[in-house]
Amino acid sequence: ALGVGMIIELAEKLAANPQSHKRSIVVLAFSGEEMGLLGSKKFVENPGIDLNKVNAMVNMDMVGRLNENSLVQIGGVGTAEPFKKMLTAANDTTILKLSLSEEGYGPSDHASFYGKNVPVLFISSGAHLDYHTPADTYNKINYEGMVKIADLSYPVISDLANMDSKLIFKEAGP
Repeated sequence: ALGVGMIIELAEKLAANPQSHKRSIVVLAFSGEEMGLLGSKKFVENPGIDLNKVNAMVNMDMVGRLNENSLVQIGGVGTAEPFKKMLTAANDTTILKLSLSEEGYGPSDHASFYGKNVPVLFISSGAHLDYHTPADTYNKINYEGMVKIADLSYPVISDLANMDSKLIFKEAGP
């Protein structure tokens, strides 16, 4: 639910200046991820939009547990040429450390889009021992860390929405 909370906050901020983006920004929240990416698979099979026109999918999942190392894991950076440069330019290394992974496939909703040749970014604060257990409680959420991750994500999403040309998908892993 923290990823959903973050995308709602980002959507509100992005919607505040709709004229400042050349491209449409579609905000989606999926259910059934833990049961086999049910929501995102259903969407990419029946998208209601032309997936060939989708520039990128930015997935936020498990974003509430930024640790003391301030390490943000970002997968999919190999699925389009400018991703590494965009993330590096948007990041203040005194605030966040980035762990970048080339692979586009992974255990979250971005995998459904990657399977349809859409460039993806998977932003996460990483797995933790409480994941999918009753011990994963609100008092363990790092709200300040979530703000830092959102502050990194916003300019990247804005840059994607302001590109003159569509990104070129690159296969990056199985």
